[in-house]
Amino acid sequence: MLIATALAVAITVNVTVAPDVPATLVSRALAETDHIWRSSGLAFAWHRAPREAATATLHVVIGHAASPARDGGLALGWIVFEDSKPEQEIYLSYSNARQLMVESPGVVGVVDRMPILERETLLARAMGRALAHEIGHFVLASKAHTLTGLMRSRMTATEFFGPDNRTFVLDDGQQSLITAWLRREGIVASR
Repeated sequence: MLIATALAVAITVNVTVAPDVPATLVSRALAETDHIWRSSGLAFAWHRAPREAATATLHVVIGHAASPARDGGLALGWIVFEDSKPEQEIYLSYSNARQLMVESPGVVGVVDRMPILERETLLARAMGRALAHEIGHFVLASKAHTLTGLMRSRMTATEFFGPDNRTFVLDDGQQSLITAWLRREGIVASR
C-alpha cells in the first residue's frame, strides 16, 4: 500500500522484531532509514506488526538469523529475489550487526565498555543504513550494486557506524528509476 503525503510518497512497512531487540534501537534504525531516503521523495509508514500481516507493501523482520559471511564480510540485511523480482520481505540481522561492531574496535571502541545508549545508537545506525540499502533493491527491483553510494555491495565499518551518512545516496540514474517506480505504482510524489 502506498500513501501519498504532501512531501513524499509513503510506503507502508510492517516491522516484526525479535522480543530481545530493544524498541529504542529499532526506532533509531527506522529513523536512520527515513533520513537516507527523504531526499528521494520516498517516505515510510512504519507499523509494528506480526510477520503474517499482509496489509503492507513491504515487511521487515529484525531478528537473529546470521547469514554466512560473503567475501570476508557480514551481511547485515538481505532480500530474496525470485524470478528476478524482489520478495516483499527484508531481513535485518541484529546478530550480524552486533558481531560487526564487536569486530570493529578500531572504529567503535571496545563494545563491553560502552554505555548502553552508545551501543544502541551505533547498532541502529548500521542497521538503518543496511535497511536503506535493501529497500533500494526492493524499489529498484534489482540485485545490482554500484561502485559508490547507497547501492554499493560492500561498506566499511566506518561507513556503517560513523556519524556521517552522506555516502548513502542515490545517483541520478537510480533516482530516475525510483521516480519511474512511483509512477508505475500509480502515485507521483508532489513537492
